[in-house]
Amino acid sequence: MQISASLKHDVWHDLTESGSYEWWYFDALDENHIYSFVAIWYSGFPFSPYYLQQYFKSQRSRSALSANPLEHVAFSFNLYERGREVINFIKEGNSSLFSASRNEPYVRFEHNEFRFDEARQTYVLNLHFEMPSRRKKVRATLEFKVRPLHGHKQLSRYSSSTHIHSWILASPSNDVSGELEIYDSGERRTIPFKGKGYHDHNYGRAPMNADIKHWYWGRAHSNDLDLVYYITTYKHAWQEPFSFLLLTQGDRVLTVTNHLKTVEHEHHRGLFSPSYGKRFSLTNSRVTFNIEHLNALDTGPFYLRFNSKFSLLREDGTSVDMMGISESLHPQNLNSGIVRHLIKSKIWRAGKLSLMYTLYNFFAQLLDFGTKKIGLVVPEAIGEK
Repeated sequence: MQISASLKHDVWHDLTESGSYEWWYFDALDENHIYSFVAIWYSGFPFSPYYLQQYFKSQRSRSALSANPLEHVAFSFNLYERGREVINFIKEGNSSLFSASRNEPYVRFEHNEFRFDEARQTYVLNLHFEMPSRRKKVRATLEFKVRPLHGHKQLSRYSSSTHIHSWILASPSNDVSGELEIYDSGERRTIPFKGKGYHDHNYGRAPMNADIKHWYWGRAHSNDLDLVYYITTYKHAWQEPFSFLLLTQGDRVLTVTNHLKTVEHEHHRGLFSPSYGKRFSLTNSRVTFNIEHLNALDTGPFYLRFNSKFSLLREDGTSVDMMGISESLHPQNLNSGIVRHLIKSKIWRAGKLSLMYTLYNFFAQLLDFGTKKIGLVVPEAIGEK
């Protein structure tokens, strides 16, 4: 895993290798801990069952067309309220829906785009999409004001020897503001947003499921502290596992370390979700880092997203407790045809009918209607004020 923390690398790399991928990730949590969102743009959607199907086909037959990443671009957006999912949108399509810049941070999928305003040192996200299957649409303008990090150039020293996959820690700490408009079955709701956010960027020249065994990532904000961790293990013994932890305060790096030993505790497994440890710890001679997953925000047959509690004990004896988001990804599960079929239930592929997607959203809409009809109150997520 190669690390960069430079904004100049937060551009489109225009990868052409069969099965290659690239994504730009943004998330934020409002200051009252009520609303949170995740927005992701993809060039070569690595979790697309349609992209993977073409990749496997090209591997089996030399006469088959290669899996072109530009024919599988995508955009996803998740909005949560008090730990409950309000919007879960993923749309995939071909190159006609996508544009990006090789010279500056800019990506567009249909009417959803982000760009970097260099003069204001701010990422500006403009979102505009509809969900006909759920009778919903979203309009939003959100700004991620970058909080500069001194010493970011030194983070590349913590790269591993594996160069196939890259991680650009573009802006781990941002002040986020803006407004979201949610239209739900004709009803309009406006959500002013002010909080803290995170942005990074990943890309790879081979499919994730080809060599990555496990992928763990998480981040947290607390007052003026920001924390991010990243762990990747590989299928092949010759590939060195990658681990990384960064704690910052304002524009200063307080702790940065790698070569962490990972231990999972209290293993759980859902009906259609991968096995995961409810708690796990990362340790080396400098730090002891513990993570406890509190409640699931999103689950699937290869992927999990949680609200989590983080606890960090540093070598000077000081400790830090924080709340944040953690994710667990098991790319090898994507090798299963059954798993790829199940994933179709959540992905709207432009120009392609999917019975799985239609049925999933039909029942999800019924559930939405039933929740409103009976006035169901969803318990607040742990850690909210």
